[in-house]
Amino acid sequence: MGLEPLEFAECLTDSPGFREKLHDHEKELERTSKAIKALISDGKDVLTASKNLGKACKGFAQKLKDFKFECIGEKLTDDEARIAGSLSEFGTLIANVEEERERMLQQAQEHFTALETFRKQQINSIKDEKRQFDKNTAKTCQSLERYLNLKAKMNDNTLQEADAQLDLEIRGFREASMKYVLKVQEVQERKKFDFIETILAFMYSLFTFYHQGYEFNIELKDYSQNLQKTLQKTRDSFNSQKEYTENLMLKMLDNRKPITQAKGGCTREGYLYLMEKKALGTTWIKHYCWYKKENKELHILPYNQVTGKLSQSTTEKLTMTSCVRRASQTIDKRFCFDVQVADRTDTLTFQAMSESDRRLWMDAMDGREPVYIKPKTTTDDSSLDDIGFQFVNKCIKAIEDRGLEENGLYRVVGVNSKVNKLISIGLDPKKREKMNLDDNTQFEIKTITSAIKNYLRSLPEPLMTYKFHSQFIQAAKQEAKTLRIHDIHTLVHKLPEKNFEMLEIIIKHLKTVSEFQDKNLMTVANLGVCFGPTLMKAEEETVAAIMDIKFLNIVVEILINNYEQIFQSTPDEPEIGDTKVVPNSKRTIITDRFTPGVNHTMLTANTQSPTTSQPVYANKAPPPPTEKFRPIDKPIEFYNPAMAESSSGSSESINSSQSNHLSNSLPMSENPRKPVNMYGNAGVPEYGNVNALANRFALNIAGADNPMFGSVKKRGTHDTPYVSMNSSGLSMTGSLTGSLTGSIASNQTKPRPIRRTVRTLYRCEAENDSELSFEPNQLIYNVRSSKEPGWLEGQLSGKTGLVPENYVEYID
Repeated sequence: MGLEPLEFAECLTDSPGFREKLHDHEKELERTSKAIKALISDGKDVLTASKNLGKACKGFAQKLKDFKFECIGEKLTDDEARIAGSLSEFGTLIANVEEERERMLQQAQEHFTALETFRKQQINSIKDEKRQFDKNTAKTCQSLERYLNLKAKMNDNTLQEADAQLDLEIRGFREASMKYVLKVQEVQERKKFDFIETILAFMYSLFTFYHQGYEFNIELKDYSQNLQKTLQKTRDSFNSQKEYTENLMLKMLDNRKPITQAKGGCTREGYLYLMEKKALGTTWIKHYCWYKKENKELHILPYNQVTGKLSQSTTEKLTMTSCVRRASQTIDKRFCFDVQVADRTDTLTFQAMSESDRRLWMDAMDGREPVYIKPKTTTDDSSLDDIGFQFVNKCIKAIEDRGLEENGLYRVVGVNSKVNKLISIGLDPKKREKMNLDDNTQFEIKTITSAIKNYLRSLPEPLMTYKFHSQFIQAAKQEAKTLRIHDIHTLVHKLPEKNFEMLEIIIKHLKTVSEFQDKNLMTVANLGVCFGPTLMKAEEETVAAIMDIKFLNIVVEILINNYEQIFQSTPDEPEIGDTKVVPNSKRTIITDRFTPGVNHTMLTANTQSPTTSQPVYANKAPPPPTEKFRPIDKPIEFYNPAMAESSSGSSESINSSQSNHLSNSLPMSENPRKPVNMYGNAGVPEYGNVNALANRFALNIAGADNPMFGSVKKRGTHDTPYVSMNSSGLSMTGSLTGSLTGSIASNQTKPRPIRRTVRTLYRCEAENDSELSFEPNQLIYNVRSSKEPGWLEGQLSGKTGLVPENYVEYID
């Protein structure tokens, strides 16, 4: 288990857990400093004691093999594992050189001088930062205690000056804390390349002067070259991470909003002073507290940052019953509130750090102060549309026509004003036709490449979605490369349709760019660094997310290197609906949705099939044959077109489209009504075997050897058989079996749905967020077929939602 990342947000709360993690990092750096110092000592022995060179080399080699350092994150990448294992490889090579004692060149001394400089300037500089941090901690805590001891009856000017002075000191403390955290993590990262590069240079010098060690030098050559590339790649990744981390630190410093939501399931956490009554008066003890609103649990832990030690190992867990603000007339302390807890008769009096801090605690505990809930805002994804696709395709065409051999393609950034101008023209429906990307004087290649990256970054959700972000990272952490490719292949085919199409366009283009790496110097690894954070941005900006950027780069590398396998073939195991194997001679297929206005065909009863175990897909029992059909509400958590997520491939139910040879259409509702659930609130019974289910509804299935899938999640299929119903019962014709068999076997690309405009006929009021509300004679745009039978998807007043098909008519 590696070291846990130090979050800048934790510098604001300054929790005991944060202090413990900081101590772990300090211990690791101290251990690293001592280990490096030991290596330097042995290295000098190698250079100065020629008669004991063999013995000194063996000791040095052993120390190299035993040397270990932890990296930030739960799992190492291949490059980090290669870097961490490089010292062991070097030690093994030195140990294999037997009895070879030749003089070392004076240049070797310079390598150890650089190593000593790294230890003194980088690792030992942490001690100065630590002293400053501890000094600020003590100063801030003392100032806070003096501030809290001010009497409430003091004049306002004195209190205001005290407030301003305390705010200044707290901000200075937070800045010093964040700088210290940044410096600690920077040194932890720098040792990956600064330290290893120095050792690598010494290895070159050492084996150069072994006349008998030529074979070992050849063996080292290939390994060291690969390691040098890895170190350079790690250095580039560090420079990118450093920029992200510094920007995040500045963001946190500029963020003046109080932290209202704690992590780990806590509603609120922070320091409070608890009043404890003694025989000769009262004392105020500093505690770190966290509160969970869902079960009203209040945890308190005595802790003071100055001492840095836990006075007790376990926290006191209390169940809160009420929270009341303490009136200033009843106590000489400010910012106080009383808490009543279960199983205790006395009242706990806490003192918050400030008035705003008290208000936040009372908000969390449902005290007298009001609870402010930030309203949720919804955004409509209008960027990943036809205009966006045309813009990206035009940019890619221009790059591939005249820019594939340009040095540093996608790495060199264009002028920001020109990039924004190109994006505004390309995404403007009125101006995009005038966009001329063939003129190099108007738009340079670096401007076009930056426009593509900025467009992808500006999407409301990254192209590979927040939903699968962690799953892609876990796939990149797989030990075996085949497992990585397989998992990423599967996840890519779970992406929404538009995201999949755009991702395929981008990766195909990047593969073309990488084929010209001899001239543009953009290898697959370099392209991964450029597009990892662009295609897979984390939902929350944290240090942990920045540390995972290296895995995002690996995902992009796998996509480019395995483009044909991932995008031009489906995963090995298609995902299908839940199945039940019933050993019976009859198979029953039951659907839970019926399309209004569609012809329905009888299923012939009492048709025998071979007595083998067959999968049966049953979700709900069908309604009575005499009931009139209308669109059925579907729960919003099952399907919501307003969300950016949509199921991949063809996942329509068995009765979701129309067949030309079906007959006996069902009647539509005579009066326009608001769509309602045909089952109401009644529960649907579950049947253990198919015979009981068939007897319940007098149903039998026509003979068919192919199992029916309620939902086949395979991109490129058209599973659209139909099941219908009339007063005589339910039957399935042989054409249904052939249609389904052909659709499952097909592997064609699903065409993009045609979007049209409709006019509303009746008034409709939405019952949940997935539906649209409208009045008669309103126009709904971008209308397309929905995966819900009897429903359409459309856009009205900037909102996308479901529309009953029988409530509208097409006008174009």
